[in-house]
Amino acid sequence: MGWSTAALDDVVAATPAARKSHRAPATPAGSGRFHRLEVIGAGTFGVVYRARDRRTGEIVAMKCLRASDFAAEVSALEACSGHPSIVQPRASGHLGSEAFLAMEFVGPTLRYVMKHVRFGRRHTELEVRLLMRQLCAGVRWMNRLGLMHRDLKPDNVLVDSHGSLKICDLGLSCSMADGPPYSNPVGTRGYRAPELLLGCTDYDEHVDSWALGVMMAELLAGKHPFHGRSDTEHLGEILDLLGTADIKEWSGYDGRRLPGGCQPGSFLRNKFPCPAEARIKGPPTLSEAGFEVLSGLLRCNPEKRLTAEQALKHRWFKEANPRAAKS
Repeated sequence: MGWSTAALDDVVAATPAARKSHRAPATPAGSGRFHRLEVIGAGTFGVVYRARDRRTGEIVAMKCLRASDFAAEVSALEACSGHPSIVQPRASGHLGSEAFLAMEFVGPTLRYVMKHVRFGRRHTELEVRLLMRQLCAGVRWMNRLGLMHRDLKPDNVLVDSHGSLKICDLGLSCSMADGPPYSNPVGTRGYRAPELLLGCTDYDEHVDSWALGVMMAELLAGKHPFHGRSDTEHLGEILDLLGTADIKEWSGYDGRRLPGGCQPGSFLRNKFPCPAEARIKGPPTLSEAGFEVLSGLLRCNPEKRLTAEQALKHRWFKEANPRAAKS
């Protein structure tokens, strides 16, 4: 479904008091298309409500933004409309100084599920393959449309009642049609690619591939692989794990001194050993095919990093999986 401008005059803006109390403001009967039921998220961007569409009865997620300009997110969601692994738009508009987006209601974030449902338990390789297939499919679709998401992370992935995933929050998405330079810094620390941490503004869809690799590692291990509190610390952790040889082969590397231990080789396989070499209660195991995908996404050199489309063509995703075949 595309964007509905007819909802412009029907939506009641959230009040500061409602945001403070995290309670949905009262909506007089018949005065609005969307009846807000409860707050399901809040932050510096604004507030997200669970709401009911009075016209259709559908439960939706209604994002009320303080920013006056959200054209990029609207455009990106509209372009991606119809893909099963990307949240679907329902309506958009402005009322006063606030903007709103109404989208299909999916469920909790992947971050919430990892932390509060699984309590940090690792996902099996089979589970990760299913989840990564959906995420890569969504990112592939965006990239084919000439879009970069630029803020992929478990907080921006929703999980429905069947366990299927949908990418959301395209507010930092960017069209590659006009070419670089692109904004930097962008995205969330912990998921930023090495080229972003080095200040590059001539990047491309490979920044999304890196974030996919970090999420894959996080799903397998049950915890985030990097914890740096600054970009320098974060880059140092990446290079400690993956080595410096790869980034030094990147055409954009300017020869600067790199943080971290500066060993040339990668220790990634040590963190995700093959099943035959695994110890009881040791690191999470990963098959050779699975490791090829993980290490391909986590290449420090973006010129050698797998794209989402290339990753999906890998033999790891070709293994029979009825649920994955439907995504």
